[in-house]
Amino acid sequence: MTIKISCGICGKNYKVQDAAAGKKLRCKECGETLRIPDPVEDFGDGDDFSKLLDDAVEEEAKAKTIRSPVRKPMVKAEKYKGDEGGPATRKKENNYTQDLVQTFLFLLDPANLFTFVLICMLLFAKDVILPFAAILGLIGRLIILGWYSNYRFSVIYESATGRKELPELSPEEGFFIPMLQWIATWFLVHLPAMIFLAYAVNFEGFLLMKIFMVGVDHKELSEMLTGGQIAILISLYSAGLFFWPILALCVAIGGFETVFRIDLMLLTIIKSFSAYFFTAGAMFITAIVYFFTAYVAGEHGIVVVIFMIPVLLYLEIVALRMIGLYYHHFKTRFAWHWG
Repeated sequence: MTIKISCGICGKNYKVQDAAAGKKLRCKECGETLRIPDPVEDFGDGDDFSKLLDDAVEEEAKAKTIRSPVRKPMVKAEKYKGDEGGPATRKKENNYTQDLVQTFLFLLDPANLFTFVLICMLLFAKDVILPFAAILGLIGRLIILGWYSNYRFSVIYESATGRKELPELSPEEGFFIPMLQWIATWFLVHLPAMIFLAYAVNFEGFLLMKIFMVGVDHKELSEMLTGGQIAILISLYSAGLFFWPILALCVAIGGFETVFRIDLMLLTIIKSFSAYFFTAGAMFITAIVYFFTAYVAGEHGIVVVIFMIPVLLYLEIVALRMIGLYYHHFKTRFAWHWG
């Protein structure tokens, strides 16, 4: 003899042997635990049968009313196509051009504007106020430089993830290691130019220290080097500047150890040359404005520096975000992946 049982949650029907009476059964459809009733051998008179029939109808109606997919295994959700008669909603596809436009207009976001102003104030303190504070000023400048170096890497990383907003200002972040990493990236890309410059001035230690620590203007450089040497130096410097975005991207996302895979970086540049050329162009524009600022500041004093701090900061943030967008939109062409 068999016992018929119906799940009160999903309405699934089961048949079990009467030996299982009093035991529990788990519904295969929804996972509900059911208790197997005792077998009914005699329905009794017509009134009892009518009562059972009414109970069955009530249970069936209840099952249809509260039926729900509870405790079912999680499955991949289908794409929502919108309500009937309404506009279909779908995930907006990535658009490199739109992201570039938003990058150039990032200051229109109030949160980004607030962050931008705070960074300008910190850079103003570093370049204008703290130089007059002797040793304490030097320490303060190093701290700000280290923090800002870490923030620069964060801008690249957040942009690579597709985020539209600037990273939040986090004073608790480290500053010493990021500062060394930031300096190291520029040192590595410009190492050939520095070696050539050292060779061109016959490795004179005092002169090299002056060049690297204080700097020289174009007049002094033209007195030290011939026209051909200056052309080679500019070419090597430009090559390093062109290679820097992919190197900074590797450090920002994959860690500093990735800088040694030059072969993969070169292969990636070749596979996405047009996009990379456009990205590197932003760094060239930033560098040109920086050297122009340094030249004009030498002629007109600190007022130029104060005026150019927000301009240089804007150009740099745009360039850094473009590096992140380069990975975000063209990572399928990269010679490696970060998972």
